[in-house]
Amino acid sequence: MKVYAAKFPQEKVYLQFDKKAYSPGERIWYKAYLFSGFDPSPYSKNLYTELYDAYGNLILRNTSPLVESTSVGSFDLPTSFEGTRIHIKSYTTWMLNFDTTFVYTKDLRVIGSSQDSATHAPASPVSMHFFPEGGDLVAGLENNIAFKADDGFGLPRKVSGILYDQSGKALFNFNSTHNGMGKFLLIPEKQDVFYAVWKDEKGTEHRTDLPAVHTSGIALRVLNMHDKVVFSVARPAESTANTQVVVIAHMNQQMIYRAVVNLKDISMSGGSIPTQDLPTGVLQVTVFDMNQMPLAERICFVNNHEYGFEGTLTVSAKSLQKRGRNVVDISLMDTSKSNLALAITDAEVDGNRPGDDNIISGLLLTGDLHGYVKDPYYYFMNNSDSLTQQLDLVMLTHGWRRFKWTDLAQGKEPVIKYPIANYLSLNAEVLGVVSSKIAKDESLNVIFQDKDSATNMLTVPYVNNGRFSISGLIFYDTAKAYYQFNTNRNLSNEAAVIFKNGLYTGAKKLKPFNMTMPVWSPDDSSLIRKSQQVFVEIARIHGQDKKVQNLAEVTVRRRVKSDKEKLDEEYASGLFSGGNATIFDLLNNAGQYGAMDIFTYLQGRVAGLQVTVNEPTPSLSWRGSTPVVYLNEMQADVTQVKNINVSDIAMVKVFSPGSAGAVSGGGGGVIAVYMKKGHDKKADPSIKGLEMARIPGYNATREFYSPDYLINPEPEADDIRTTLYWNPYVLGSSKERKFSFTFYNSDVTHHIRIILEGIDENGKMIHIEKMIE
Repeated sequence: MKVYAAKFPQEKVYLQFDKKAYSPGERIWYKAYLFSGFDPSPYSKNLYTELYDAYGNLILRNTSPLVESTSVGSFDLPTSFEGTRIHIKSYTTWMLNFDTTFVYTKDLRVIGSSQDSATHAPASPVSMHFFPEGGDLVAGLENNIAFKADDGFGLPRKVSGILYDQSGKALFNFNSTHNGMGKFLLIPEKQDVFYAVWKDEKGTEHRTDLPAVHTSGIALRVLNMHDKVVFSVARPAESTANTQVVVIAHMNQQMIYRAVVNLKDISMSGGSIPTQDLPTGVLQVTVFDMNQMPLAERICFVNNHEYGFEGTLTVSAKSLQKRGRNVVDISLMDTSKSNLALAITDAEVDGNRPGDDNIISGLLLTGDLHGYVKDPYYYFMNNSDSLTQQLDLVMLTHGWRRFKWTDLAQGKEPVIKYPIANYLSLNAEVLGVVSSKIAKDESLNVIFQDKDSATNMLTVPYVNNGRFSISGLIFYDTAKAYYQFNTNRNLSNEAAVIFKNGLYTGAKKLKPFNMTMPVWSPDDSSLIRKSQQVFVEIARIHGQDKKVQNLAEVTVRRRVKSDKEKLDEEYASGLFSGGNATIFDLLNNAGQYGAMDIFTYLQGRVAGLQVTVNEPTPSLSWRGSTPVVYLNEMQADVTQVKNINVSDIAMVKVFSPGSAGAVSGGGGGVIAVYMKKGHDKKADPSIKGLEMARIPGYNATREFYSPDYLINPEPEADDIRTTLYWNPYVLGSSKERKFSFTFYNSDVTHHIRIILEGIDENGKMIHIEKMIE
């Protein structure tokens, strides 16, 4: 366990969004926090955040640098988006080496799309699952059995039922006591078989079998008593197995308790684990036999309320009038460095509930559990016995396993496919010459110029097998690299040099999700109505309800060939020239070089073309058939074309099915990719004599626009913002702990929600929420 903790630290991500509901065409703002255990993670430096539709199709993808364990970004939700929700996934590549179910996911509402049927969500069947404490139902022992009932969207459902044995004899009644969860005690005999007949909230009757009864094993019971965890282990009295077991408790990959329990002369024993000095989080208790094989396992939650730092948020000036001026004052008591974000939104659209997931519940609870937890912050609101018992039901019914104990006992280490990355890399691969011709002391001299024309001189060392590499770079959008070999200046004339930035490109299509947001509930109905009313008002102000728009009269003087037509004439020939095709000009649109590959670039840009970006080979489909791919008018393999840097491509010409018969001989269409010709690859005239390559960087960050109506009180445009203010950089220190922010109301907002969240350098957290009504 010490080796695992030192060599394989586990990371988790939490994303703070400006709000939780959006309409098509809106911008989604977010800030990410990366933790390892209870501290900000110092490991990964690149964050990947992806946006999917309900069918699992990747719509947008951001890569951003992690600085002081935080990162910021935004997505522009397409105006053409159809659906009731979007699915967000965020991770570091280091996380992909382990259990990927702990990758951050979040569903956000989409209101106002053409498929917005959230208020009429289809009925979903209710199911029930039983969870014996410790894992197994053991004969001859008193077993604590928890259960959970939920629908297909993950929403908890109230249930009541009767437990029967194999003869059909009714044993006792049971009911859910909190969010579809409950528990009961049962002493089975080895021949027993049990089933439950239960009813959901609508009175529909169901039957569910309980897990099989084991004749041997260990029954583990755990009781959380605030300052300690009391446990008991028991074996069947007639069994001669497991007369001695080992109980360990660990938290954040660190063992905090170990005891050998002797069950030779007695069939049940136990002990207590002090918890008053532990950090708040998930504690796992595991029972092993003397051969280090796991017998039973249980998680519980320790809450010592030491995870936060103090701060205040006050509204010193308030106005709900149209474009009214508001002032928010923040005072932090913490003298450590802190990193916070402030979101101010229209409360009628936002849809936050008091128990909604936030930075505290996200990093301490849901980030370490499998499955959906309803209103997770509810469990942090007080320290009452009833709330502790309700949280324990969550622990009993949600999976958690960071370790594969069998591998651990044998000393097997995880296979690390993705090492920890140090920001962007400049990776150059030399093709066309044998690597033996490259001197071991060869290097690349690079003049590196980012999108803001800032220039740096880099020396990229030779690694091996024709590869040069340097890491630790941060740049956005697309940068230019002017390069020359240091020792053999003629090498660039003899060989081709391909540059890559080292970012992970393996985003995959996900399995389809439920078509309706899994957190829609009857409680949301008023919110949905209010949100739709707001968006209708926005549409009215925007004039989007107009059926006809008159275009200004245009007089055409003369016909001038477009850049695309000139490019087509230069690159296409024979059957590929002219024709009814769509042309993508990458030569004159350098801003498109940020795409992972050419197929990712085409995704969503060609009507009817479906691109599934799988690693390593993409899958293409167009009207039920597979399009043919050409490279420089020669039929090519999809994988070969995928590996070409987008910055080396001049043009893509796409022939739709039915119009490409003469070219392809088939009905699946044609994608013709053209590499840049020599004269199009010449270096920028400002740096003569050097070869030049374009390198895609991180997605460019945007700055939130907040109008100042004191300076410009009557702008022409209507103000229909639902996010009134967003500031992801509220940075505190021992010298700067007081802040004041001014924002102005929109024309459509009547209730304002303010949320301040963040962390300090020691991993302490803060969450403050205020309403202006």
